[in-house]
Order: sequence, then C-alpha cells, then structure tokens
Amino acid sequence: MSLWVLVAAVLVGLLAAVPPWWFARRRPGYSHLRNTLSELGETGAPDATRVAWLAFAPLGLAVWGFVALLGGRLPDDAGTGLVLLSLLGVSYVGAAVFPCDAGAPFWGTWRNQAHNLVAAIGYFGAGAGLIELGRAFEDMAALSSLAALTSALGKGVLAGIFVLSFESPVRGLVQRLIEATVFGWMLLVGAWLVLGS
Repeated sequence: MSLWVLVAAVLVGLLAAVPPWWFARRRPGYSHLRNTLSELGETGAPDATRVAWLAFAPLGLAVWGFVALLGGRLPDDAGTGLVLLSLLGVSYVGAAVFPCDAGAPFWGTWRNQAHNLVAAIGYFGAGAGLIELGRAFEDMAALSSLAALTSALGKGVLAGIFVLSFESPVRGLVQRLIEATVFGWMLLVGAWLVLGS
C-alpha cells in the first residue's frame, strides 16, 4: 500500500529533524551551520549514548523500513538503487555503534575511522541509489515524472559529499543540505505514490 511508503517517509523526516534539534539544544556552543550531526554523539559528549540509540539507530532502521516498503512498490530492476539507498541506513546504525572523536576529525582513532567509513558509504550509497532509482523510474508510469529529478538529486548528493570532505565553517550546513535532499525526496516519492494511486 502506497500510504505506508508515505508514513515511513514522514517517520524518517521526523527522526532526521527532531532528535538533532533536541540534542543540539542541550549542547552549549553547538552550531547547526558549523558542527556535523555526528558531533552530537561524539565520544565524550554528555548525551552520546542517547544520541546513538535514540537518534542515529532509530533513523537508520526507519530508512531501512522506507526502502523495504518502497521496494514493494517498484519492479525488480530497481533492486540496485534500493540496496544502494539502504546503505544510508547502515551509516546511521554505524554512527550509533562507532561514535566519532570530538570535533568529527577526518582522521583519529580506529573508532573514528570506522565512523567516517560508514558515513562515506551511506552518503555515497544514497547519491548513487537516487541515480539508479531515477533510471528505474523512467520505465514506471507512476513515477516516470520523477525520474530526471531523482537522478539530478542523486548527483547533487554526490557533489555534496565532495564538498563535505573538506574542513569548512559550514560543514554542518552542507551535511544538512545533503540530508534534506535525500529525506525530502523520500517524502516526495511517498506523497507522489499516494496521490497517484
């Protein structure tokens, strides 16, 4: 049922927005423009365990739920795009298991390296997944109108990863734009399927 895809997308959107807002309020000096989401759960942060298991892990599970429900509405040839998109869920669960070091450096402890690896895999998977899903949507009457936009957003996510890989005073903003792109797309697809059925 298409409604469940939309419900899952709304859940993902809420989990992506509310916990970071809540935990950032509790963290003096935290800036949504400068600091990454990972820094909310960094090693030594006051709410690190809560961020890991009440924010990151549930969001990863919700992404997997969305992908599974969307997969039930798509043909088999969309499988590659769905698997790639599901890697975003892996990155959130990975962020819960492997918190970053203070300040989310590019190098650091082995745990920080594992964190950065799962983050890179997740964002790359999301971008590549959108590109692949755009190709799959071309052959679907219900979603063909979203094919070009989906592919373009995927390319935008990949470009955002490149920008995110550099130290910057707006690193947090860049990350949030990447996430808004992917999660906004999920909401759009969910709504499109409901309105088109």
